[in-house]
Amino acid sequence: MAVWYEMEKSEKGIENFLNSNWGFHDFRPERIEYIPGKDCVEIFLKYDTMDEGVLLRFVWIHDVHININRDYDTEWLSGSIVLLLENNVIIWLDDDEWNGKSREHLNEIKKYTTWVEAERIFWAITDADGNPIEMPQERIHQIWNIYGKTEEKNFKLQEFHGDWDLILKPHYDR
Repeated sequence: MAVWYEMEKSEKGIENFLNSNWGFHDFRPERIEYIPGKDCVEIFLKYDTMDEGVLLRFVWIHDVHININRDYDTEWLSGSIVLLLENNVIIWLDDDEWNGKSREHLNEIKKYTTWVEAERIFWAITDADGNPIEMPQERIHQIWNIYGKTEEKNFKLQEFHGDWDLILKPHYDR
């Protein structure tokens, strides 16, 4: 079992990534870090009722915005979205208010949310301190209870076994 996974750049891959992480509903940003020498942004999101979280690693950054106007009510995410833009760049936004109409409201959403535009998204399940751990089986094979109906969800996650030294470097060194 792998520790790191890569979000597949397709509508199905985006849906799989978000659904396997519950759309990041009830997660809270614990740490956001821009690392220029590695051309990446890392966001550690902690889940509200568990001693685990998710570390998102955005690689080959195009742009980033961090919303610092947070209070208790707004620091807990109600959800997030990922859009594949025309130039094959991915944008992750920590707000899903517009949901299916997010693309048409993208410029408005970008004014008040934290978002990252990047070429690739990698992610790992973490312990309570944000250290990546091996993916628990119950995160791949989930049981959802929606309005009294039980559904089994099995996610096909794209494992990453690549070389971070080849990926984490400034664009002028690639």
